[in-house]
Amino acid sequence: MRRLLGLAAAGVALVALAGCGSTGAISQSNPFELRGATTVPTQGWIKAENSDVPGSVVYLAPRALLDASDVQRATAQKDAAGRAILLLQFSPSGTARLIAGSRELVGRQIAAVVEGRVTNMATVQEPLTINTMALTGFKSFDEATRVAHQISSSR
Repeated sequence: MRRLLGLAAAGVALVALAGCGSTGAISQSNPFELRGATTVPTQGWIKAENSDVPGSVVYLAPRALLDASDVQRATAQKDAAGRAILLLQFSPSGTARLIAGSRELVGRQIAAVVEGRVTNMATVQEPLTINTMALTGFKSFDEATRVAHQISSSR
């Protein structure tokens, strides 16, 4: 997991909720999803390329944990090193699902899926109680801005 979800900016963290959200295959048209993830083939889970670690494969839970409808605000920013990041602030209901889900996923992996592409993976180390997440893995600031606009438009 070379590029963990950007957890440094303003106390940002990543959490997920097992068993909630939309169902089915990864949608190229959905600008953002969080899904449970594993590197072990799992029946019923969706095989995807992990762009966080080029050439590797990840298996994603069949149900999205959160999606763009759980995002209250999406903005593109640059981190201290000048890399593009996508800063997501979750709605109160999305935040509640993140908090509850983090308790269930301690020690397990989750993946951020942006436009059908796994951009980040992380292991939940402990229950998290914050409502903001930063995603890395964008080719440019323009790409992060475009995705932020898509997420904002999908609400």
